[in-house]
Amino acid sequence: MVLYVCSLWSDRKDLYDNGEPVNNIRNELDQAEGAKQDITGTASSIAETSTKLENAIGTATDASERFDQLINECQSIIDQIRKQPAGE
Repeated sequence: MVLYVCSLWSDRKDLYDNGEPVNNIRNELDQAEGAKQDITGTASSIAETSTKLENAIGTATDASERFDQLINECQSIIDQIRKQPAGE
């Protein structure tokens, strides 16, 4: 009789713990691992994008500063031209 009960127990494909079959739990763990990998990939993409944005902001700031220098140089030239007496 004991052997019969043991054989029934060992033939079961799904073991239950708290009402959940082991295969279902394994599937959920696999899905969680997949989600973790997706999140890791997304975080990496966000970091790369952030770096690109920082570089672009730096480039734009440099261009803006250079533009300001050019405007100041042009203004200086215009001022020098205005100071020259007419007819020269």
